[in-house]
Amino acid sequence: MINRKIILFAFTLILFASCKKNYRCECTNENGSYYAGEIEDTKRKAKKRCAAIAPSPSTTCEIK
Repeated sequence: MINRKIILFAFTLILFASCKKNYRCECTNENGSYYAGEIEDTKRKAKKRCAAIAPSPSTTCEIK
């Protein structure tokens, strides 16, 4: 009985971890921070997509 609960709990965590959601992408440079848009994807993919939109090496973009 305990094994079923553990398996169900693990499956639930995996299911929610892979859900697509809207993430806010914010970029920062020497002039300050600015909103760069929203990305609808999994958290891992949204982080990668947000970081990839940085227009210059001195700008960093990350999800909030």
